[in-house]
Amino acid sequence: MSKRNIVHREKRQRELRFQPKIVVSKFGEVYPDEISRTLVVVKECYNRLAPHEVALVDLYFFERSSSTQAFLAKEFKQVGVLSAPFDELFFAMHDAWRGTSRIILCLEKMRKLPRLVQTGGIRHEVGHSVLHGSLSYYLFPLPLVLSRLSKRFNLSPEYAMNLLYLIAIAVKDYEVSRLLQERGYIKDQIAYLKHVLAVSENDILSWELSRGKPPAQALCLVSSLKPVGCAIPFFPQKKFGASIKLRVTEGLSYLPRRYSTLLLETALEVFSSLDADTLNNIAHVTRLITENIVEPMLQ
Repeated sequence: MSKRNIVHREKRQRELRFQPKIVVSKFGEVYPDEISRTLVVVKECYNRLAPHEVALVDLYFFERSSSTQAFLAKEFKQVGVLSAPFDELFFAMHDAWRGTSRIILCLEKMRKLPRLVQTGGIRHEVGHSVLHGSLSYYLFPLPLVLSRLSKRFNLSPEYAMNLLYLIAIAVKDYEVSRLLQERGYIKDQIAYLKHVLAVSENDILSWELSRGKPPAQALCLVSSLKPVGCAIPFFPQKKFGASIKLRVTEGLSYLPRRYSTLLLETALEVFSSLDADTLNNIAHVTRLITENIVEPMLQ
């Protein structure tokens, strides 16, 4: 056997070793080419992110936003999630509430987006399955710092869990972006970032409705950590770093300057200190965000 054939065989064996079983489920009208195109992206990404321990992935295709949201609401209720279903706003999502990774795609939202943005979003969720593919990354005890905060300011358990949930998804998004950047996914992730950093009408409305209500304002501010955390690993990029920093600033423009500056400075400080331990990272960021942003705002 030639050296070339040996190399090809070894490469093929490696791909098979790190290629999880992908179980596809369809809800509504889903075209075969949408499934096949997605599977090509997913399989290539698992190969490039190897080695990993992902053995099984459920891949859900939903035709409509309404059915996606109804499914998520039902799932959250069945598994007893206290936090609000913030993920309903995104076209691609990942969870492990049932013990294994599940990637959920909303085609009504995806079909409106450029192909490169779609690819970036799919790879982002594959990254979550590699880094956060077990229930332990979704069920957290309430940290002491949030328990104390709740008692001090008479906050509900649901509010405290929402804060923790928003901080956790920001940390996990940062970790996924860091992984994808390290593995060479640049252009598709930049396209995806520009999409998630765009200011939405919902962002503006949420902030306007929270005015004069410190707990609601704090929740709005913390919710902005997700796109910021997603973007920070790409700041050092020579070609795209400056434009992404500008997009982050523009993406926070609906906030008063003092709040957007505080959020960005705090995010840069806390995310730059994170290591590979997700649960410790979440605890660390929760403490710093509570001390630097939430508590001063509530006071």
